[in-house]
Amino acid sequence: MQRVALVGVAILLTPVLIIVLVLAAVGGASVSNLGPLCGVGAAGQTVNGQAREVGQWDETQVSNAIAIMNAAADLGLSQRDQEIGVTTAIGESTLTVLDQGDSAGPDSRGLFQQRDNGAWGTYEDRMDPHRSATMFFEALMKIENRDSLSITEAAHRVQGNADPNHYADFEQQGRDLVAELLAEEGINTDGTSEADTSQSLSTNCATTGSADGEGIPDQTALGEPSSQIACPEGSTDLGVHDGAYQGDRIPIRLCSIEGTVCTGSDCRAGDLGGRARGEVVINARFAPYFQAWLASVREQGKDPVFSSSFRSWETQSRISGGGSNANAASNGKSHHQTGAAVDVSGLPGSYNKNQCSGYAPDGGCMTGGDLWTALHAAGLNHGMTVHDQEFWHFEFILSGDHRGRTNPFETL
Repeated sequence: MQRVALVGVAILLTPVLIIVLVLAAVGGASVSNLGPLCGVGAAGQTVNGQAREVGQWDETQVSNAIAIMNAAADLGLSQRDQEIGVTTAIGESTLTVLDQGDSAGPDSRGLFQQRDNGAWGTYEDRMDPHRSATMFFEALMKIENRDSLSITEAAHRVQGNADPNHYADFEQQGRDLVAELLAEEGINTDGTSEADTSQSLSTNCATTGSADGEGIPDQTALGEPSSQIACPEGSTDLGVHDGAYQGDRIPIRLCSIEGTVCTGSDCRAGDLGGRARGEVVINARFAPYFQAWLASVREQGKDPVFSSSFRSWETQSRISGGGSNANAASNGKSHHQTGAAVDVSGLPGSYNKNQCSGYAPDGGCMTGGDLWTALHAAGLNHGMTVHDQEFWHFEFILSGDHRGRTNPFETL
């Protein structure tokens, strides 16, 4: 770590208040319409400090991770804050209390490689796992809107690392270790105990979207911000970006779906500010349902490649209105901009509007082949519909009418 970032005064939102704000933002929508509220709003829990190995981590490393998690819990912070702390320590010291620095900071010490510059207490403070973690979290608490940042961005704001993306490579390890330690305590990934799961605000943290009427986000959720919703397991958090719905910009958290291939303008590796990975990029609100849909398609022996997913305001502006894509909606009006749509490559037929071979009973534009059939059938089980003019375009249209179409989910 080179230097600590100095942060202005900010308002600390407690986990309870975060949940209240999310509920208020949807204008009275039911809880099932909110999508998953995992990680960000879940209260951090104290973990049993008994020494043990967990996966790749030895007893000492696990003990240090527990000290970090408990320091966060002692301050009343969230599970996501615990993930930020553990991820940072993995990136700085591999969860080892180091009594040495590096070329960038020869006076750095401890789990977080905190400098001897007056900002991080005494040498003894920096070498003590609980105290050094407490100092880290006290600095994190001053980060304005930290829950709208990716884990690596939040960590960097505290640490001031020379590489602002340094912690990205350790995010999944940090999240997995926190989840495993909580699971050992009988605590779910939404912060509730197993005994009161049925009372939880969020029952959709896992990749389990289905068309049984439970948990599928309502159409009205398309225009709601999702910055407070965590990306599901099996995806990478790309942070909060400007989405758009019906012409208005909205902040949405984007998730890169691991194991997918996407060639579109905003999912190519290195795009979206260097964060995109060449995978499908989708709104955190819809990511679990996309994952469930894709898993169902793959169970049928199909593995689609995608040509587009999320599109930024700049990308939609460039390709629409006489730009490079004659099919593109006007800027601010595409469901790609809500992070709720994907285009599939390799389907038979002409990729121009109104080249349908027919129409499905739900009004979707059809084309031939087993892949389209599998995609469409799985969509009806997981909240995905086919565009009525583009057979390659799959999106979440979950209530109301769309150019006169009957919503296939309205009777659920």
